[in-house]
Amino acid sequence: MLDKSLVDLILQKKDDAFTVFYNMIVDHFYNYLKSNFSLSESDIHDIISNTFIKIWNNLDSFDKKKWNFTSWVWTILRNTTKDFFKKKNEYVFSDFDFSDKDGDVTSIEEFLEDDNNYNDVLENDYQLEQISEAIKNLKLSERELLFLRYTEWKSLKEIAQIVGLTETNVRVKIHRLLGKLKKYLNWKK
Repeated sequence: MLDKSLVDLILQKKDDAFTVFYNMIVDHFYNYLKSNFSLSESDIHDIISNTFIKIWNNLDSFDKKKWNFTSWVWTILRNTTKDFFKKKNEYVFSDFDFSDKDGDVTSIEEFLEDDNNYNDVLENDYQLEQISEAIKNLKLSERELLFLRYTEWKSLKEIAQIVGLTETNVRVKIHRLLGKLKKYLNWKK
């Protein structure tokens, strides 16, 4: 969560504050796009650039009474992403390739070469593959809820603002999604 004084400086369009904000959140945006959509690096950077332009251009219209700043920013990212896909007219989703924040993909063979406990690595890889397969079967809106909650660690209130649902509805949806994933994976409660 952003410090209130930083948000105030951002809303006053202070370049230095906006730069600090950019540096704080750009990796989160990148990870969100990279893990939820099958996009080229160029497309990811375009969406992020357009998002920050929209944020900057709409700072004057931000309503502190209606929005939490972070939720407002994430909503702009979501809408910019939707606009991107509308323009491209394609809805391709991630294959859940494992890559670091620099975009370098590491194969299981490379993991195995660096790890002494091959069985644990293979078991963990298998479990990650099973979870990735289960997540692929979810709708984008469902994957998005899980991403915001368990990757970005957003509160239910923040998620509700971002996706336009009530806090209770978000809590129930996430609970049901976890149950759906457990059922798909045949895990016992």
